[in-house]
Formats: sequence, structure tokens, C-alpha cells
Amino acid sequence: MAIMAIMAINMNLYLFPMKKDELRRILRGALMDTAPETHAFHSLLAGIGGGVSGYIIYALKILKPSYGEIFFPLAFFLFFYLLFAFSPLIKMKSRQSKIDMKLPHAITYMQSLSSSMPLFEVFRSVFQEKDLYEEVSEEFGFVVRDVELFGEDIVTAMRNLACSTPSQNLRELLDGLIIVFESGGDLRNYFSSKSSHFRERAIKQLEVNLKTLEILAEVFVVVFVAMPIFLIIMISSMELVGKTAGYEFFLYLYFFIPIGSMALIYILDQINIKEDLGITRVERKRRSYPTSIISRKSVSLDPKKLEKRKLIEIAYKPFKSVKTNYYNAIYFSLIALLVFVLVYQANVIPLKFHESIIPLSTIAFCIPLLVAFEYRARYVRRVEKEIPELLRQFLNLEEVGLTMQSIISIIKESKIGVLSRELKIIDADLGWGATILDALVEFINRVGISSIRRAISLIIRASEMTEDLRDILLISIEDFEHGLKMKGDRFASGFAYLVIVYVSFFTFMYTVYSMNSSFLVSLKKLNVPLNFAESLTLMYRTSLFLALFSGIIAGQMEKGNILHGLKHICIFMLASFFLFEYILGGAI
Repeated sequence: MAIMAIMAINMNLYLFPMKKDELRRILRGALMDTAPETHAFHSLLAGIGGGVSGYIIYALKILKPSYGEIFFPLAFFLFFYLLFAFSPLIKMKSRQSKIDMKLPHAITYMQSLSSSMPLFEVFRSVFQEKDLYEEVSEEFGFVVRDVELFGEDIVTAMRNLACSTPSQNLRELLDGLIIVFESGGDLRNYFSSKSSHFRERAIKQLEVNLKTLEILAEVFVVVFVAMPIFLIIMISSMELVGKTAGYEFFLYLYFFIPIGSMALIYILDQINIKEDLGITRVERKRRSYPTSIISRKSVSLDPKKLEKRKLIEIAYKPFKSVKTNYYNAIYFSLIALLVFVLVYQANVIPLKFHESIIPLSTIAFCIPLLVAFEYRARYVRRVEKEIPELLRQFLNLEEVGLTMQSIISIIKESKIGVLSRELKIIDADLGWGATILDALVEFINRVGISSIRRAISLIIRASEMTEDLRDILLISIEDFEHGLKMKGDRFASGFAYLVIVYVSFFTFMYTVYSMNSSFLVSLKKLNVPLNFAESLTLMYRTSLFLALFSGIIAGQMEKGNILHGLKHICIFMLASFFLFEYILGGAI
């Protein structure tokens, strides 16, 4: 009976600060297969669970604020309720930004195929390239579903997608595409005009994002650097006059700084233009297999055995495995962390503060992953800069009338850079009898960069339908140069925000040094009843919080990726360690 009552409430009671139709649209945009009533009910349950947790924290007397029996349950209820209630909206906004980011590249792809393929096949081609166009492919999958499974015509399928997609840019593209398709207009010209239009819009959006970054940098300086300095001075002053600092000071330092920093990190992650450093692979099925393979009764695909094989490959070829996938460096990070723990247990490194374990272990863990990630990032940037030049050489030789095999044989000796070696490998594969398609697929898998895959897949798909690749190569070159310009403008501006983070953090460090080397030391000589060791420990912990989150935010401000913050985390952690352990450690 209780279960039936809960189900009845779930289906009939709708307590939510949003209209039901609006919530249904948001849930669709977030790709969440949940009814509005169900989501509202789950949000309410989450809020009740949070309120109970808040009351338990108050009952355990971990903190004793005034009116705590009301404050904690209410605060936890609102936090968890709003977190669950608006999680679809956050996910929808995230998908919207991803669609808008990939849409210009998808339009370029559609423009190249539209002159030789039916419109539905163009949608299907984008849908099949999920690794390249991600959320755009997911959206176009609804068009494919409506036509193939539900029997709708292509126009009705596009209208359905235009009504449900979270991206205003995609909706605008589809509305215009429907008019052009029904009137028999030129789809290629339409895609060309829309591609230019969205590029201009992307430049304007970049300017807005940079201004937003400027505001967030100022918020970071005031809230997460100036306020901790003020609170540390307040706590020291209160102890000086014989009063105990209230719980709200420590609540800010130990709760608000981490939570607020993570919220700022999330906001930066949503508005930033990120480098695509992911590893891309093309799985290609062979048409024939050796008899020895066919005669086997079964092929073991046990996940445990596959993981064991992966670890064996990493152990035997560590550098190759890390180069192939920089996330494999996490295994070496764990080994480095284990070595540090063993060294610490052996008392090889004498430490004055127990807190010093945190910066040293963090640095030990970060360095292997940092080296692998930075190597990958530099490699991707070098390759992406060379792609337009490679495509231009393809274009010049293609106009002469040479085949693709002949083009590769000629340009392999050119001084392109990193790609010159790969072109020589492609030419060698062709010399050993491989088809041009197999050789290019192996090239994509060796490099593992999505931009290379996007360019090569476009050339391959277009070459299957036409021998005139001139227009397609021109479109690809323009697309890549626009992307490189956008990244260059973003990263040039990011350096200024990086300087702001560094100046802010080291301003905090200098303030801590000045307080302990002059003000607090003078009070200690006067035998003022002040717990200097506790004050220094509080400053050390605060600096470690700031070192961790400032490093992540610095990486996001500079290049847009959280992992770019690893090197800044190491620098800030190392600075905190030397300041407190060796410069201020004698004040204990």
C-alpha cells in the first residue's frame, strides 16, 4: 500500500517551480528519459533527504550555530532540492554549448556532401560520425530515427528536431533548411552562407566569453584571495584580544572556499573553448581473415583479461602506452605516489608540519600525468597548425590531375613538420600493397587527433562520390584556419588572466609572510598570549586550498582545460611548501 501511495503521489502531484511543458522541453534537451512528474518527485525526495542530513549534522553537534536546528535542515534541503531540480537545465545548457561548438564543423561537412548526396544521406553521414560531431550527431540521430523507424518524411523529421533541440543555432539552421529544401534551392550555397554566419557569431560569442572571464577573474581575486587574507587577520586579531573566532570564519575557510571554487571551476568549464585532445580511433572491419582465426571456436573478450593485457602492454612499453593515451600516465602517478608514501614512512624527509604531506603527495601524483598531458597538448597543436598547409599541397597537386597515391608520394618529402613522417609511412603502406583507404585509416589511428580524422574522413567520403576535390579542400582549409584563429585569440587573452591568478596567489603568500615575519613575531617577543603554531597551521591549510583551486582555475583561464592546471598546481603547492616548511617553519 505504501508503494502504491508513493507511485500515486509521483504521478499526480507536481510541485516544481517551473511549468510542466517547459520542464518536459528541458528534459528532452538534456536527453533524460524521465517524465516531468517523476523528476519533480525525485527532486522533492532529494531535498527531504538533504534536510534530514542537515538535522543529523546539527544533532551530532559538529557545529553549534544559533538557530542551527532550523538553519541546517533548511539550508541542506534547499541545496539538494535545487541541485536535483535544476540538474536537467545545467545538462541541457552544457549540451547546447557543445552543439554550438561542433555545429560549424558539421555544416562544413554537410556543405561538402550536399552536392552529390540526398539530404537524408547527409544527415545520416553526420549521425554516423559521432566521434567527430558528438552532440550534433546525437541530434541528427532523431531525424534518422523519425524517417527510418517512424516513417516520417524528411521535412517533418527536421521540424520535429527544430522544436525539440536545445540549440538556437541548430533550430535556425533547420528552419532555413526546410524552406530551401521545399523550394528546391541550392543546398550547397545555403550551407556555405550558414557556415560563414555561424563563424561570425562564434567570434562575437568569443568576445562575450572573454568579458565574462574578465569578470570571473575579478570575482576570484576578491572572494577567494582578498577574503581569506581578511579572515586570517580577523582571526589573529580576535585571538590577540582574548576572544575565540566564531565558527563562521572557519566555515568560510573550510567549506565556502572549496564549494565556491568548484562552482567557479564549473562555470569556467561551461563557457571556455577547449582544445580537443581526445584520442580518436577508426574501427575498420576486414573482409577476410586468416584460416587460423576462423577455425577458433571462440574469442575471449573477458573484461578482466583485457584489462590485464592492457596493464602488461603498459609495463612492457610504458612510453608508447602513454603516448597513445595520456590517461595511462595515471598508473605512473599512482606508482610515484606510492614511492613518496614509502619514503615518508622511512622518515627520509623530516617535516615540521603534517600538512606538508599534502603538497608533496600532490606534486608526486601530478608530475607523470602532467608530463604526458603537456606532451599530448603540444603534439596536437603542432599537428593542427600543419593541417592547412598539408591540405593546400593536396589542393595544388589535385588541380594538376594527380591521383591521391601520387600526391602522397610527392608531398612526403616536403618539410611540413610532424606530418612528414606520417606521410612517409602512408607511402610505405601503399608500396606494400595496402589500399589508400586502409593506409589513411591507419594514419588516423596512429595520430589519434580528431581534427586529422575530420579532414581525412571528409576527403575520403568526397572522393568516393566525385573526382573534383578542389571545392571540398578549399572548404576544409577555411574551416581549419577559422578554428585556429579562434583558439589563437582565446589563448592570447588567456595569458592575461593567468597573470591575474598568479599575482593574486603570490599576493596572499606575501601577506602571510609579512604577518609572520614582522607582526606576529613582534608579538611573540612581547610574550603576548597568542597561539602562533595554530595561526601558522591555519594559514598553511588555507594556502593549500588556494594552491589547489587557483592552479585549476589558472589552467582554465589560460587554455580552457582543467588538466592544463596541473603544472600551476605543482608550482603553487611547491611555493606553499617552501614558504611554510623552510622560511616560516622556524617560527613554531
